[in-house]
Amino acid sequence: MQISARIFGFILFLLALALNEWAFEFVLPTEREVDYFLRFLVLIASVIFIIPLAFLLLFSAPSPSVRAGVRRYPKLAAFYFGLFVAFIIFCCAEFGTRYYFKHFYKPPFKDITEWSPQPTVPDSIFAYRLPENKIINHRYLVNDSLIYEQNYKIDSFSRRETLTDTIAKDKFIAVAGCSFAFGYGVNNNETLPYFLQQQMQGYEGYNYGVSGYGTQHLLLQTREKITPKEIKQKQGILIYFFIDNHLNRLIGSRRIIKLWGENFPYFFLDEEKKLEQSGTFKTGRYWKTLFYKTITNSAIVDILDLEIPFSITDDDFKLAAAVIKESKKEFEKNFPGSKFIVLFCPGSKCSGELAALLAKRNIDFVDYSLLFDINSKEYRSHYSDPHPNGKAYEEIARNLSLYLTQP
Repeated sequence: MQISARIFGFILFLLALALNEWAFEFVLPTEREVDYFLRFLVLIASVIFIIPLAFLLLFSAPSPSVRAGVRRYPKLAAFYFGLFVAFIIFCCAEFGTRYYFKHFYKPPFKDITEWSPQPTVPDSIFAYRLPENKIINHRYLVNDSLIYEQNYKIDSFSRRETLTDTIAKDKFIAVAGCSFAFGYGVNNNETLPYFLQQQMQGYEGYNYGVSGYGTQHLLLQTREKITPKEIKQKQGILIYFFIDNHLNRLIGSRRIIKLWGENFPYFFLDEEKKLEQSGTFKTGRYWKTLFYKTITNSAIVDILDLEIPFSITDDDFKLAAAVIKESKKEFEKNFPGSKFIVLFCPGSKCSGELAALLAKRNIDFVDYSLLFDINSKEYRSHYSDPHPNGKAYEEIARNLSLYLTQP
C-alpha cells in the first residue's frame, strides 16, 4: 500500500508544529527543564528536515506516492538522506555522551564550596559585588575532607577588610582583581594587601578583589569605587592583579557565559578602535551569548572541554590593553600623582603579548609569570585549588615592595 505524498507531508507538518518548547513543557514533568542544546537539535530537525520535506510533499509533488517522489528527485533525496543520517549520528553521539556522564563518569575528586551567607549580591553595574558589613564563612572540602575554613570580614564599602594598626597612614596601596586578589582560603594576615602594607611602611592596604571579576571590572571600579569616596588618603598605588582568565571574562567566552558571566559588562573596540560599552553580554551581543548558552549544554562540548573562541586573539589583547589604559586614566584622575601597576600572576602565559601592548601605552607592569611555580604544592592550599597560599602572597609582596621602593 502506497502512502500519499500529500498525506505524509501533512503528517510531517503536524509533527513540526508539535516539536516546540510549549509542547515539551506540557508533556514533560515541571521539574525537568529542556536545555538550550536539546531545543536547538529539535529546531534543526524541524527547520532543516521536517518542514522543507513537508512543504515539498504538500505543494510540489505531482506524483501520488512518496516512493514516486523520491524517484522524481533522486539527487535531492540523496542529499537530504545523507544530511539526515549525519544528524542522527550526531544525536546518537550527543545522547550517548549524556548517558556516559550520568551513569559511568567519575570525576578525579569531589570538591564542595560552602558559603554562609552568600558571598555576593546582585549589582546593576558590576553584575554582582560583595555585600556590605558582613562576615562570610567559606568552607572548602575535597572528598568530604575539610581543606580550609575562613571567615572573610567585608566592610561598609563591599571590600574585604585588611588588618592594619591604628597608626594613621598618609598613602594607600590598593589591590584589584578577582579571587586571586581577594585571597581565597588565606587568613586575614596572609592576603596580598596585608603583606604589602607590612613591607611598605606608611601605606594602608585596601582589598578590591572580587571573585570572578574580569578586566572590565577594573575599569568600572576605578570609576565607581576606587575613588576618594572610599579611600581617605589622597595618594597611593593601585595594583591590578592580572591572571590569564581575565581575558576570557573580558570577551565573554563560552565557559564564562556558562558559569557566571552572562550579565558581565560588555566592552568592545569600535571600527575606529575606540573603547565602547554596550550593556552586558546578554543585552549587548544577544545572539552570540545565546549561541554560547546553547552549545554549552552539549555533552560533547562538555566532555571535550571546548573553549570558544578557541584562542585569545590579537584584537582581544588590544581590547584588554585599551581597558587597562582607560582604568589608569580614571585612577590618576581620582588620585593625581599616584601609581598604577599591572601585576602578572606567576604562571601567566599571556604576559608577553599583553605586556608589550602595555609598554607601548606607558603603563607600568611587573611580570612575575616566572617568579615561582604557582602549581607546586608549596604555593597552593591544595592540589585541587588553583589559588595562591599565604607563602605565595608573601613572596609576591616582598618582590613587589622592592620594585616599588627602588630609587
